[in-house]
Amino acid sequence: MKKIILFFSLICCIALTSCHKSGVNLFVGDYSFKTSGEISIKAEAVIDSSNVNIPASLNVNLSSDIGQLNICSSDEKNDQVVAVFNYLNGDVVVTNGTCDGKTIEIEEFRHDFLPVSVTALFSNNFYINVSGTGQMYDDNMIIFEMKYNGKAKIGSVTYKIKDKDVKIVAYRN
Repeated sequence: MKKIILFFSLICCIALTSCHKSGVNLFVGDYSFKTSGEISIKAEAVIDSSNVNIPASLNVNLSSDIGQLNICSSDEKNDQVVAVFNYLNGDVVVTNGTCDGKTIEIEEFRHDFLPVSVTALFSNNFYINVSGTGQMYDDNMIIFEMKYNGKAKIGSVTYKIKDKDVKIVAYRN
């Protein structure tokens, strides 16, 4: 009888300790990340067609942003985290997020950048608001689908910036 009780006790201990992580515990950690994708830029007003140097709209490939992402628990009971994006160019962005199972949602934050492919047209940075949703894969990689919204200027023309296909891939260090 004692052997049967010992056997079942051992089985219960193994079952309790083999639970998979989810929510905050799954995401907390340090990651290396890379951003890539494409945004669309469209003038908010009609542009004089005689000025061929100023396009009415264009699609722009993003220059690759790389850096470190640190995710820390801020309220484990409510699945809240703090995400710190430390870009290689020196910028640091701190935002909040919410975890649910294998999904993390990052709250909107401001990010300024200048896409390499249009530096001849745009002399100033793009000012955008960024948010996104990420999915954890193999407990080591998060793929974020990002949303970019903002504005840019060429001379007196204001352009609206929208995401087209922007992703951040983050690998656990």
